[in-house]
Amino acid sequence: MLSRNLSKCTRMFSTSNKAMSSTGIDFNLTADQAEFRANVRKFVADEVIPVAAEYDKTMEYPWPIIKKAHAQGYLIADIPEAYGGLGVDMVSNCIISEEMAYGCSGIATAIMANDLALTPLILCANDDIKKRFLTRMVENPFVASYAVTEPGAGSDVAGVKTKCEKKGDEYILNGSKMWITNAGHANWFFVLARSDPNPKTPAGKAFTAFVVEGDSPGLTRGRKEINMGQRCSDTRGITFEDVRVPAANVVGAPGEGFKVAMKTFDKTRPTVAALATGVTYRCLDVATQYSLERKAFGTQIANHQGVSFLLAEMAINAELARLMTYKSGAEVDAGRPGSYYASIAKLFASDAVNSAATNAVQVFGGAGFNTEYPAEKLMRDAKIFQIYEGTSQIQRMVIARQLLARVAQNGGLRKMLSRFATISLGISRSATGVLASQSRQISFDLSDTQKEIQAAALKFSKEVLVPNAAKFDESGEFPWEIVRQAHSLGLMNPQIPEKYGGPGMTTLETALIVEALSYGCTGLQLGIMGPSLAIAPVYIAGNEEQKKKYLGALAAEPIIASYCVTEPGAGSDVNGVKTKCEKKGDEYIINGSKAWITGGGHAKWFFVLARSDSDPKAPAGKAFTAFIVDGDTPGISRGKKEKNMGQRCSDTRTITFEDVRVPAENVLGAPGAGFKVAMGAFDMTRPGVAAGALGLAWRCLDESAKYALQRKAFGTEIANHQAVQFMLADMAVNLELARLITYKSATDVDNKVRSSYNASIAKCFAADTANQAATNAVQIFGGNGFNSEYPVEKLMRDAKIYQIYEGTSQIQRIVISRMLLGHFAQNGTSRI
Repeated sequence: MLSRNLSKCTRMFSTSNKAMSSTGIDFNLTADQAEFRANVRKFVADEVIPVAAEYDKTMEYPWPIIKKAHAQGYLIADIPEAYGGLGVDMVSNCIISEEMAYGCSGIATAIMANDLALTPLILCANDDIKKRFLTRMVENPFVASYAVTEPGAGSDVAGVKTKCEKKGDEYILNGSKMWITNAGHANWFFVLARSDPNPKTPAGKAFTAFVVEGDSPGLTRGRKEINMGQRCSDTRGITFEDVRVPAANVVGAPGEGFKVAMKTFDKTRPTVAALATGVTYRCLDVATQYSLERKAFGTQIANHQGVSFLLAEMAINAELARLMTYKSGAEVDAGRPGSYYASIAKLFASDAVNSAATNAVQVFGGAGFNTEYPAEKLMRDAKIFQIYEGTSQIQRMVIARQLLARVAQNGGLRKMLSRFATISLGISRSATGVLASQSRQISFDLSDTQKEIQAAALKFSKEVLVPNAAKFDESGEFPWEIVRQAHSLGLMNPQIPEKYGGPGMTTLETALIVEALSYGCTGLQLGIMGPSLAIAPVYIAGNEEQKKKYLGALAAEPIIASYCVTEPGAGSDVNGVKTKCEKKGDEYIINGSKAWITGGGHAKWFFVLARSDSDPKAPAGKAFTAFIVDGDTPGISRGKKEKNMGQRCSDTRTITFEDVRVPAENVLGAPGAGFKVAMGAFDMTRPGVAAGALGLAWRCLDESAKYALQRKAFGTEIANHQAVQFMLADMAVNLELARLITYKSATDVDNKVRSSYNASIAKCFAADTANQAATNAVQIFGGNGFNSEYPVEKLMRDAKIYQIYEGTSQIQRIVISRMLLGHFAQNGTSRI
């Protein structure tokens, strides 16, 4: 029977918790959900981590831990309440999986593999089967196995050869299964067998699924396999020789077993992604800790960029894997077809954990190759994630096929953008802590208002920007008429508060507009939204009079303002700014030059950063002063318009200041605090830059998918060739991930959470995604992709700048690694 711990849990969940959120995107766990995670984490710290290495060494099955996990409810978390389980939703199950795998993925697999056997029964079995087999699992610390894979049928489930023949009220099973997790200890098996011997019968009608008792005569368990990793997990072959199974044990309808097996994967792949995510975080933690302890060349290796960039990549992928895992769980919980997002989550998390494990070993150096250190076990454990429950190659096929089917049906990808599902944590009972009813739920839903804003921006983009993009790219002219149209519709500077005459939109809503406009043309989008970077420091540090005057002017008229910081010798290194200012009476005299200033030829006013302390040893936080400088101030010279690779209609120039006199009342913030003001602006604006890259990546995928369905080679559409499918799949995966982290960083700003970490991850990943998507788009178009008559060559030219402006991708990795190291030093883990 269950312990008092679990009995207590029966009182901890209310069915009212199942209410869906309608308030828009909210990435935060509720306080009770955070407590739930903390309790699972404590169990892992106390029971799993201390013994993980020993179980890996002995390869013994971890029965003592399994029994303790059962007592806490972790083995039966997703069994419905009606059959004695906890009835947790998929996202909560993912939390359990991630935390368990952080401790040891071998032990986690032994514990969580039950889900794979339980799920087809929960989804498709009749009440009698559920009562007989699910209730048994609640009352006893039993394990069960999902027996589908065969020597000749792994990811190709339709290739299953095990057969069954109906005789009276029984079926006779013959055949063999392999790589069956928990097979040596399973109390019962979920088994798929061919019931129609006709090889031409479609898979959807050719197989029948069963529950087979573990002690059935004729069922033989092979020896335990010795695997590369996850060694305490029990994996064996199973042979069926004239095994008699009652017809009452058929799961679903006879002949529909294949559908049952496939439906199962949509629900279990998110938990596999969660397992991989847990190992990724463990890799990140052990590598971070080692980098802070190990010294080389006179300092901790964490101080070397070669190491810090490895850590940054691991951190980026860990955060993205978790977001997509929760997203895929949300799709399942919302009752939407889950294959698309489940496959994205499983694919990305599996690839991420293998990259993280490889990087962890690299950070450890020679010690990483030694069994006395944890990294080598993590690398051995990681590989299987790219294999079981559908290889990474299979996931790409699933993603590409669903993507292409939607494009063929809808003529574009617009409907995919609206598929942000609510993560309904409709948990009826908690395993380890009180999860009281709360109105707020973690959610990926856009509110109705946000959807309307998004739709309006996309309509304008498709009707105005797309038809004019090539013309302005060729002429390089500034798109004044389009800017005026955007302003009249409230699509320009939408973040200006209502009290200063603006629309007062949130950062997320602004990001939705930027994404939609960038789908049409990033150059035109920058012409419209370029003032955003100048607006941010005024919003952060401006006094009331400054805000009324300068933000009010932008709200009232379609005018331009520019962020004037970059210099010939100071790009991402803002501390290197040489422009200087000297206070004389009630004025400051500014001298110097700025480079690559967006909107510089048309700006009515500039945000300017200048050195106010001539002492080169003065710390940056006290050495600079920020100003608002009116564009018609004597002494300002605007250089010629730069001819750039892409985004050609965006106006970029050098601005020179020669004895420019600025009233002291135009100082933004306190004198000497300009550096902080300038840096604070980036946390607000980087989500918008990420959204611009996101829109471009979206357009690349849309154009590529449509072209792949039209262009033929070797007698068929190129969309039917796996090489093209895999490029499309990778583009789709990274687009969805970039969208998640961009929206998350935007909501951080709206929630007044200053997070350079998430903002830099968003900007870095979205910029890299846009460039890879553009490169793939040109490749899919082939020779046509290199020709200006087709849209993708422009997309490739436009994409590159995202890896450069507002902090290069390399600078973002430095920011990410520094914040990671600081968080780890303070908390002992990279995890939130």
